Amino acid sequence: MEAAAVASGMSGASRSVEPQGAGPEEDQRKNLEVPNQPADAWVAPDGTFAKRILQPGVGLDKPTLGALCQVFLEAPPGAPLGYPTDCWAQLELGEGDGAWDDLVDACLETMVPGERAELWAPGGAVLGLHLASFTPAPEPWQLDPAEKWALALRHKERGSECYRAGEVGAAARRYARALQLAIAAGPAPPAPEHTRLRADLHANLAACQLRLAQPAHAARNCTKALALRPQHAKARYRRGLAHAAMNDLEGAAEDFRGVLAAEPGNMAARRELDRVGQRARERDAHLARAMSKLFS
Repeated sequence: MEAAAVASGMSGASRSVEPQGAGPEEDQRKNLEVPNQPADAWVAPDGTFAKRILQPGVGLDKPTLGALCQVFLEAPPGAPLGYPTDCWAQLELGEGDGAWDDLVDACLETMVPGERAELWAPGGAVLGLHLASFTPAPEPWQLDPAEKWALALRHKERGSECYRAGEVGAAARRYARALQLAIAAGPAPPAPEHTRLRADLHANLAACQLRLAQPAHAARNCTKALALRPQHAKARYRRGLAHAAMNDLEGAAEDFRGVLAAEPGNMAARRELDRVGQRARERDAHLARAMSKLFS
């Protein structure tokens, strides 16, 4: 099918609603609601998107992360996508850094060659997808440890670039992919280097989760980093921030004191320790006033 024909066939669906609230640092898959979805739409098990098949495909094989897909993607103006739109393009699943690229990836993973579908995205936007064909990605067991290690490092570097550019959601996805590969790779390089990479990835993912207002996830990733490298000061500091965000002031203070024990000149930890101390004193004073009213 010609690209123009695909564009014509999808234009009514994909341009009918413009995306709402698609800032680059927002986690667009969090708390997604799919309003006014068709009755025949299929909703992903995790609730992140809905899909309606416009034209069935052929066969049973579906692309997975790393597959090279020949795709025509149509989207409303201003949609937060890194993948090219309104043209045929070859996409490598998992390589997009736009806020909605992971939604496109997830939808494509449910499609077979020849299938055309509508993807209902955050804010009620509707994207058009046509998967012409794909080249499967190597299965994880087909990659040797050195290849997995190299891919993990590539995703880590790309994640750091995204983070510095303020693309926090994209950075988090890159760090998560790197973690999966690093864990699967096993100790191909020297074990200490492998352990250091995994600890750094957990700590970096936690930094993203703090900025995405996900302190519980951040605290868990910091704890995993510290289990691998107990001396990881950044992980301990970020866990203190996560505890403070969840009003666990004692836990936060303990972490900040741990950072200062290892790095006495760490002014950020000193400042945060003073803040949680002040918050704890204000909390205790409020409780004391409340108790005194009960017995007055």
